[in-house]
Amino acid sequence: MEPVLRTLFVHSPGTRLVLEGDSIKALRDGEPTRRLPLQAIDTMVVLGGVDVSTPLLLHCAEHQRVVAFLSRYGKPRAVVGGPLAGRSELRRLQYAAHADPGRRAELASCVVRGKLRQMSWALRQAARSAAEGEAPRLRDAAGALDDAISRTEGVPRQELLGVEGEATRRYFSAYGSTLRDSPWKGRHRRPVTDPMNALLSWCYGMTRIAVQGAVSVAGLDPGTGFLHGDRAGQPSLVLDLMEEFRPTADLLAAKLWNTRKVQLQHFAKGVSGAVELTAEGREILFDSWHQHRLQPVTLRGRSLTVPHAMVPIVQAHAMANALRDATPYEAHVRVVR
Repeated sequence: MEPVLRTLFVHSPGTRLVLEGDSIKALRDGEPTRRLPLQAIDTMVVLGGVDVSTPLLLHCAEHQRVVAFLSRYGKPRAVVGGPLAGRSELRRLQYAAHADPGRRAELASCVVRGKLRQMSWALRQAARSAAEGEAPRLRDAAGALDDAISRTEGVPRQELLGVEGEATRRYFSAYGSTLRDSPWKGRHRRPVTDPMNALLSWCYGMTRIAVQGAVSVAGLDPGTGFLHGDRAGQPSLVLDLMEEFRPTADLLAAKLWNTRKVQLQHFAKGVSGAVELTAEGREILFDSWHQHRLQPVTLRGRSLTVPHAMVPIVQAHAMANALRDATPYEAHVRVVR
């Protein structure tokens, strides 16, 4: 139970977390196992089977610390944030942009272009280490994604969703070429029936938590987005900003599989028949996720090199600035190395 980049992951079933002064105390079978100052963390991620006391939850909310609850499959179930996380003027601008069909379509287009650029980047990165026969296919698919970007300009939101859906299907068709000895048959979520899709779901869940924390820091309303529709309880803006980070999660999942850090033995079928990561598999994923977040990334056009962990925060503030200045949102673009 050690925080990395001020994020604490607790996933051992039967653990109870309580508030003791200004610290978190972990208990197992009623016996204390660890004590950690709350000053050392900004975000706490807990899995099903871990109990968090009400005083600890309230303390985190009052001090604007994020507590995220994940299911055993890595799906975010609930996020507790601080009541002072928003800025009223910024949120008024956000709501006005959402209510204006033209402005909403413009920002939704920015989100989709960001996702397509990142998918193209990911396939080009994968092509550099792919088998000789697969590299041309990956580069061709990346080129098709580049072409699709031109179809996102000045189109209604529904048409934009069609462009995004078609591009994503083409991307995942090519993504299978990056995997070695994997039973990959395309992206499937409900239910998750194979190891790679289970691993991707976990990587997306971790990505979503990182983006939700960044949105909270920037003072934006997580429930008011521009591409994703309005639905009770859905963090639409988080899902919007998350789109450009999905391809990075895809590459991390592929790396874990291809290097055999994660293998078939790290998966099991749950009672529902869905495939899930074992406790050992989760340990490997969390460790790799920590290492990934520490790695530097150079953002083209921003003259900026930051750890991966900082990029969602940079982008949440970019969205806030776009709303304040009434300008297009600029998704991040990585330098291909």
